[in-house]
Amino acid sequence: MPNSRLCLGVACALLLACGSETATPKLPDTFAVFPNLPLPPSAQFVSRAGSEDALQIRFLSAGSPQQVTNYYREMLSKGNWRLISDVKKPDGSVALYAEQDGPPIWVRIWPTSDGAGTMVELAGAVVAKK
Repeated sequence: MPNSRLCLGVACALLLACGSETATPKLPDTFAVFPNLPLPPSAQFVSRAGSEDALQIRFLSAGSPQQVTNYYREMLSKGNWRLISDVKKPDGSVALYAEQDGPPIWVRIWPTSDGAGTMVELAGAVVAKK
């Protein structure tokens, strides 16, 4: 009986090991998604996630949520950028959407839970060439 338990345990471990090997999607080149990446003031990189055709990058900024929001409102209203949407959510976060002659950008801004800074999430997608 002990040998069958040992065999069952080894078999389960092998199945779990084989099943845990899932293919991680190759993230797109940052420049392909964000050719004109406006970083927040005093930016510290937090994380990067995405799929083959989309990318999401999070930063921590030392600036206040209002300062960071004003910065993005200004940056996304000049040059090739056109600020399309600017919404303050009930939870206090701000969601911005801007377009340019290239990939659009989604920006979400919210205060950190400890009030020590501001989180900024930039999201974009690879635009198919025409």
